[in-house]
Amino acid sequence: MALMQSGRSLFQALGRCQVAALSRGAHIFHMGDSPNIEKTTHTGQKFDEDDYRKARFLNKSKHVNPNFAVDLIAEDPVVLCTKRVVPSNSGGALGHPKVYINLDKPGIHSCGYSGRKFVLQKYYDEATMGPSITFEEYQRQMQA
Repeated sequence: MALMQSGRSLFQALGRCQVAALSRGAHIFHMGDSPNIEKTTHTGQKFDEDDYRKARFLNKSKHVNPNFAVDLIAEDPVVLCTKRVVPSNSGGALGHPKVYINLDKPGIHSCGYSGRKFVLQKYYDEATMGPSITFEEYQRQMQA
């Protein structure tokens, strides 16, 4: 594109050898200008400048999802429970079986599948545990 604007044709810019290759059926692909800005992943993965694994990102940009699971789980409110043992499930066929979580000990107890946090109401402290929802609200969310 820039070659046409400067008054030179593509064939003038390529030269004799490249024109011969083009005439035999070769194709020209424009890869687009993508800055290879090194992005750090959720695991802290960041390659050195001379690392051979950076070859997979040549002429491409590295796509990193900015929504790390750890951050999303931290934003999730704590579920306040009145019973000592509560069930946790995904409310559907999402690969999360129904598991029972024992809340006898003080503190937050997390589901091993979803990361949802549960606490017995008498141990709940809003200053240290953050916002909360009731177990009934949690069940409504799972049914929706």
